[in-house]
Amino acid sequence: MHSLCSVVVSHGGSSHLHELLTALLAVRGSRVVLVENGPLDRTAVPDGVRIVEGQGNVGYGTAVNIAVRHIVAEGSATATAGMAGETGGSGPEWVLVVNSDVTIPAQTVAVLPDLLAWYPPSVDAVGFPFLDTPDGPPGRSQAVLPTARTNAFIAVRGEAAAVARWPHLRYPVGAFFAIRARTFLELGGFDPSFWMYYEETDLFARLYASGGRIAWVDDEWPVVHLGGETVGRSPLLHTELGRAAAVYARRHRATVGRSWPVVHAAQLGLLTVRKLVTGRPHDARRAARMLNGLLGGLARPSWEPAVTSRWQAIPAATRLRLGQLPRPHHGDHEDAGLTAVISPTPTVVTSPPSSIPAIPAPAGPADPGRGADQNLGSLSRRARRG
Repeated sequence: MHSLCSVVVSHGGSSHLHELLTALLAVRGSRVVLVENGPLDRTAVPDGVRIVEGQGNVGYGTAVNIAVRHIVAEGSATATAGMAGETGGSGPEWVLVVNSDVTIPAQTVAVLPDLLAWYPPSVDAVGFPFLDTPDGPPGRSQAVLPTARTNAFIAVRGEAAAVARWPHLRYPVGAFFAIRARTFLELGGFDPSFWMYYEETDLFARLYASGGRIAWVDDEWPVVHLGGETVGRSPLLHTELGRAAAVYARRHRATVGRSWPVVHAAQLGLLTVRKLVTGRPHDARRAARMLNGLLGGLARPSWEPAVTSRWQAIPAATRLRLGQLPRPHHGDHEDAGLTAVISPTPTVVTSPPSSIPAIPAPAGPADPGRGADQNLGSLSRRARRG
């Protein structure tokens, strides 16, 4: 039985794709699926990886949906029940969503299945810390859900300060996270309305709205995310980032309100000026393109410039058909707005204790309650020194 289905989304691969797929194959109980949205370099794909291709450039979220649907379709009715989290099912418990420009250190590979197994059923998703390089500084692994207040705050204080200010609104960046298969299906997966960007923002907004919980892995178990290797510095994708914000504004108008696009536009305008003044014209052009995409997306909801570009994006109408997922039942995870998100109590879970079997632990069970973070950090440091 596979307890984990690792889904890697690629567009033409990356220089780290073979290393990434090899690492995922080494994770105990993991089935690995590569969804290739572009030309596939088969020399970069080791044996044992299931390849899904031929669907065209459907973007990130729809590609993950397609992979999960394949896993569901391949199984029997029992496997489908397992994906829904029902007793006796044989489907994977977790879906690991992975971008092709991620690498996973050996110590994270070793601990991953036991780490995920440690979390109680009430935890729906797990976020991981990122590094920019294997021995480098921490990378951007968390964001906060968009609201007029959070965007205005970010414009003045920055995103890291906003994450600290609103911990109950933080969510994992989409390049690498784990989500229970049951939860993913109940939510309907990613919304295919998003071709690129904001798809994980939308997913976690719906998760939080349903009362779902996100756990955060200790800093001892990072992954390395180079960022941007598969898309580079494409001006059109900067525009797409702004256009995706317009899609998000329409999909979540009842909760973010009509003021959020205005605040976000002002934020991007301020960023453009700030980068020009500080002598960073490239960053200024990037922010200006994002602003252009936001305004264009708000004015023309059907506008999809990536469809006729070199990226040959699949149109939204086709993505909506390709990205449909079977919804086993209507449970607690319904699209109910963000009322549950605006809560003063963070819905977070501490890191697992030092009793993870993949790492030598002291005699006796560790206490999963108070002090768990400290126990895990000190144990992992001892393991590395050893």
